Amino acid sequence: MKLSELLIEPDVTLELAPLIDVLFLIVLFYAVSSSLISPEDLAKLKGQVATAATENRMLMDHANSQEAALARLGSELQASAAQVTQYEADIAGQREQIERLHGDLAAATTHLKDHQARLADQNQRLAGLQAELDTKERALTDQAQRIVMMTQALDDVRAKLAQSQTATQQQTQQTVETQAALTKLEADNKSLANDLAREQTSHQADMAAAQAELAQLRVQISDLSAENARFQALKTAELDRLTGIQQTQQNLTESLKSLIEDKSLGVQRVNDRLVLELSDRILFDSGSDQLRPEGLPVLANVAKILASRVNTLQIQVGGHTDNVPLGTAGHFGSNWALSAARAVTVVRFLVQTGGVEASRLSAVGYGEFQPIASNATPEGRARNRRIEIVLLAH
Repeated sequence: MKLSELLIEPDVTLELAPLIDVLFLIVLFYAVSSSLISPEDLAKLKGQVATAATENRMLMDHANSQEAALARLGSELQASAAQVTQYEADIAGQREQIERLHGDLAAATTHLKDHQARLADQNQRLAGLQAELDTKERALTDQAQRIVMMTQALDDVRAKLAQSQTATQQQTQQTVETQAALTKLEADNKSLANDLAREQTSHQADMAAAQAELAQLRVQISDLSAENARFQALKTAELDRLTGIQQTQQNLTESLKSLIEDKSLGVQRVNDRLVLELSDRILFDSGSDQLRPEGLPVLANVAKILASRVNTLQIQVGGHTDNVPLGTAGHFGSNWALSAARAVTVVRFLVQTGGVEASRLSAVGYGEFQPIASNATPEGRARNRRIEIVLLAH
C-alpha cells in the first residue's frame, strides 16, 4: 500500500500537512544518505507526497463544510424555538378573541351574522395553526434524522481511523491527535443531540398545551353555537308571537270595523298587548256600574269576537275614571271603587251573555290613576272615563 493511499481518506477532517512534510524529509534524508533511492523515484515520491498534501487540504475544506452545516443546523433550531414562541403568542391572541366573542354574545340580536362569520374565521385559523404545528413537528423529525446521519458518518470516520492506526507506527502521534479531535467532535455531537432532545421535549409540551387550548376553544365554540341556536329559537318564537299579535289586531280591526269607524271602540297595540278601548258614555251612566241598553249590542259584538276569533289570548278588563270626586248620592265611596265595579260588570257580561271562558278573564279597577289625557278639560276627562279590554299572550 502506498503512503498516499494511507493518508487520503475523504471523510477524515484532520490537519495532516505538517506530519506529511516531516515524514517526507525523514524518508528523503534516509534515501539520500543510504543511496537506496534513485533521483527518479525520489521525484515520484515527492509528487505523491504533494498529491497527499493537496488531498489533505480537500479534507480540511470538507471538514469546514461540515462545521458550517452544523452551524446552520443550530440556527434552524433557534428559528424553530422562535416560531414556537410565536405560536404561543398566536394562541394567546386566540384566547382573547374568544373572550371578545363572549362579550359580543350579549348583543347577539343585532350582530348575529357577524358572530357567525367570526366563528367561521376562528375555525379556519385554528385549522391553519394545527397545520403549522404539524409542519414544525415534521421539521424536527427531519432534523433528528439528520443527526442520525451525522452520527453514522462519525462512526465511519471512527472505523477508518482504526484502520489508519494499524498502518504505521510513525502515525502514532497523529492518531492521538486525531482521537482527541474525534472525542471533541463526539462531545459536540452529544451536546447537539441533548439540545435537540430538550428542544423536542419542550416542543412536545408546547404542542400538548396548544392542543389542550385548541380543544378548549372547540368546546367554547360548540357552547357558543348551542347558545346561538337557543337564541335563534327564542327569536323565532318571539317573532311568531309578535306575528300572532299583529294578525290578531288585523282580525279585530276588520271584525270591529263598524264600531271603530263610529268611534265607539278603539283598537291599538302596546308592545305585546292589544288594547280595546270603549268610552263609558256608551256603556254606563254617570256614577253607575249598570250597563246601558245602548251599549249592550256593542259589548255583545265584542264578546262574540273574543269568544271565537281570539280564543287563545288572556283577557284583562280595566276600569278607568276621571279625577272628579263622586257625589254623595252614589253608593260608591271613590272613583277607584266605581272603576272596579264597572270592570266586574263587563267581565260578568262577557261570561254570562258573550260566552267567553271565565278562566281567560280578570277585572282590575284603576280609578283616576292612569289617565290618557288631561283632566283639566271636559274632552280630556271624557277620554279618561273608559273601559279597556287588554288581550295578553300566555
